[in-house]
Amino acid sequence: MRDPHETIIRDVLLFPADGGGPRIIPMTFSEAGAKSNPKGFYTINVDLRDLYGKKSMHATRDQGLDVNNQPHKITEGEYDLYHNISPKLPINLCMARLVGVDSKRPGQRPLWRGDAVVVKRAEWPETIPMGAGAHMDYLDFPPEAIELLSQFLLKWYNSDRWRDFFKAEREFSMYLPFIESAFNSCGR
Repeated sequence: MRDPHETIIRDVLLFPADGGGPRIIPMTFSEAGAKSNPKGFYTINVDLRDLYGKKSMHATRDQGLDVNNQPHKITEGEYDLYHNISPKLPINLCMARLVGVDSKRPGQRPLWRGDAVVVKRAEWPETIPMGAGAHMDYLDFPPEAIELLSQFLLKWYNSDRWRDFFKAEREFSMYLPFIESAFNSCGR
């Protein structure tokens, strides 16, 4: 078994902001990636710094997905969709096309910003000693799951859950600097 702090490379699903089609690419999972992710709490995590830059990392969001009862058993499991809501990043043209939105006239529904990444994860296969951190095992994204995830995103975007999710996240982002300032002034 590998060391849970070890930097690894795994295949992930990328929905590129530039409008290209979804594709599987290798990405690094590291402690630095976990530390840079404002919602990350695992020992290592996918390193998104090159995708979002320092000024937009605070607007990184993740959505967990549990996939069960699929014809292709390799597609079953836990996934995390990492995306961004920062207006400093361009609209994700790939995802806009996927959900049927004209990116030049997006309407009132918010869209993803910058590249979006989907990783497949699994519980750490060994017992974790108390206080040793939150370890997660990451698996290569199976090509058979591309269509499945695309269908989920379309349904999610067209649901009230997407609008409510985005509204709550936008409000949280507005107050995050004040929360961080108060937290840091407490000597942490």
